[in-house]
Amino acid sequence: MRGLAFITMPVLGLSILVGGCHNRPPAPAPSQPPAHGTEVPVGTLKEIMKGIVDANSAAIWEAVGSEEGPKGTIEKAPKTDEEWTKLEYNALVLAEVANLLKTPGRKVATPEEANATSQPGAPELTPAQIEQKVATDRAAWDSKVDAFQATAVKAIAAARAHDKDGILEVGSEIDGACEGCHKVYWYPDEKIPDVGSATH
Repeated sequence: MRGLAFITMPVLGLSILVGGCHNRPPAPAPSQPPAHGTEVPVGTLKEIMKGIVDANSAAIWEAVGSEEGPKGTIEKAPKTDEEWTKLEYNALVLAEVANLLKTPGRKVATPEEANATSQPGAPELTPAQIEQKVATDRAAWDSKVDAFQATAVKAIAAARAHDKDGILEVGSEIDGACEGCHKVYWYPDEKIPDVGSATH
């Protein structure tokens, strides 16, 4: 009997131990990473415009042209392979920015700026109104962004070819694409004077 008790006690202890393990609450499931291909917007559209679009488009507009100096007219253009490559990267950034502008869920501005304009009484839509307009017809917004991207792709090709005239021409096209979008989504109600009729 003593031998039997000696054998029974460890078995009983093992049963308690195993039973205790089964009574523990299940471990929480590990957090799942975002699904592959899921975009997570960080910056607002306003921040992207100010921090990325403005600087890189200005680099293209200012790359080629002429300046008046003490010694007369000075033609301005990239002179080295490195300068042309830098301009190519400026254009590449603009082309990729189009994909950022089409990211679903991106806000136009921060909540604090949702109902603000650049200055009191400015003839422009608020960020909240712009968001509503984009949401109402997303295809129209994407079309404007695609047109902008197409001009940036042309700028990439011109920079790779070291084509000064091409950069000058596409610079005007980029400006036109930007203005075409702004007139619809930023200041559609701005009254532009008719210069022709004003001269009569």
